[in-house]
Amino acid sequence: MRLLVADDEFMIRNGIVSQDWRSIGITEVFIAANGLEAKEGIDQGKVDILLSDIKMPGMSGLELAEYVYRNELQIKVILLTGFGEFEYAKQAIRSHVFDYILKPIVSDELLESVRRAMEELQKEKNAADIVNVFREKQAQDTLEQRVLDSFRHLDAQITEIVRYMATHYEEDISLPVLAEMYHFSPVYLSRYIKKETGYSFVDLLLCIRMLQAVKMLEEEQTRVQLVCDLSGFKDQRYFSQIFKKMFGCKPIEYKRNKLLQKKYTLIELLEKKSYVMEKK
Repeated sequence: MRLLVADDEFMIRNGIVSQDWRSIGITEVFIAANGLEAKEGIDQGKVDILLSDIKMPGMSGLELAEYVYRNELQIKVILLTGFGEFEYAKQAIRSHVFDYILKPIVSDELLESVRRAMEELQKEKNAADIVNVFREKQAQDTLEQRVLDSFRHLDAQITEIVRYMATHYEEDISLPVLAEMYHFSPVYLSRYIKKETGYSFVDLLLCIRMLQAVKMLEEEQTRVQLVCDLSGFKDQRYFSQIFKKMFGCKPIEYKRNKLLQKKYTLIELLEKKSYVMEKK
């Protein structure tokens, strides 16, 4: 797992980084000298566990914890606090912080806190995996039908290709791989898909994935990060950028505001995508 250490004091930061993190399973340690650098690391997806000073320039540890909570990121936050900052620590509990550690830092206590955070993350992941096996199967069946309903006029071969895309959207599908499966050249398949559906392979796959993402965002218990992964978008930052261009809001805003939600068809999303590209 990956640890991000955020503290504006060099000596403290250096002391934390020099701990034997590999002994408890931390594979990468990143550093941030202030809150804004830490937020950038979070946005880049570098973090499983955030170990942050409670008070820093730019953005405090509490503000970082609130940012993680508000955006439903699967990150455990541990805050470092001085003895006289207990009121901050109480706020930290309200901000869904996993733990807080009093300074001066005791090495064993620090390692144990991070180890417990890792254990909790793994439990959550295992539980989510079990639920998602069933949810993904249900979602695939529904998505497949919604995609095929949008292209009832297609011949058998192109229907089979579109069906494959609708049932394997979460995989790393590429035009060359698909072409080899159906014994076409990539160039021919690209033209064939465009001619029969009216849309490019890239736009078709993106909108199939987005159709699934939109559906999952309407489920209250599904985190945005998980929606991104399960709908085939491997980069959450890219997913959020495309989503905002198409829908005019962030995924988390769409998820929380029922007035923004709508049962889209694939054709509607393809038209939205085309409109966005034309506006550029």
